[in-house]
Amino acid sequence: MTPEDPVVDAAGHRLKPAKPEPRFFRVLGAVEVTLGCTFLVLIFLGVLAQVLGRYVPVLSWPGSGEIARFSLVALTFVCVGYLVGNNGHITIQIIDYVAKGRAFVVVKVVAAAATAAICGLLAYEAYVLIGQNMFRSSTVTRIPVGYFYVIPLLGFTSGMIRAVYRIFIADREDPAPVEAEAEVR
Repeated sequence: MTPEDPVVDAAGHRLKPAKPEPRFFRVLGAVEVTLGCTFLVLIFLGVLAQVLGRYVPVLSWPGSGEIARFSLVALTFVCVGYLVGNNGHITIQIIDYVAKGRAFVVVKVVAAAATAAICGLLAYEAYVLIGQNMFRSSTVTRIPVGYFYVIPLLGFTSGMIRAVYRIFIADREDPAPVEAEAEVR
């Protein structure tokens, strides 16, 4: 089998083999996963501090709940680009089994274009919110609220860039899942 021989996926679509992901996206994905894991640890530590604070009042700090809450939101948004790039976002695949040939590629292009447009609009909204909320601060930790919108800005910008890239590789097989994810499926 040569590199340009078509590949048949589970739905019976004949596509070109997947290209290896560009280095930029691999590095970006590693940064996003690292940040996601960091926020997950912060959630765990924040909730653990809240639980300990209930039994040992000296250890009680209201900021731990605030950090856990903000980390949960940040975890959600920082992984947007990673999920879009690795086809891990929510999809409705019934169309994939109906559309064949060129129609299937068109469906993938339209879906990627819609994802890019939505991510672009949400990134713009996050940018606007950064400026509007720089003078407000969180209740306990006193962090300017505008800083909290930086993570959605980065996540949606990454999602938009990856969705635009997926437009250009729509005629190719989807990238293989990451090894750790492949075992779960």
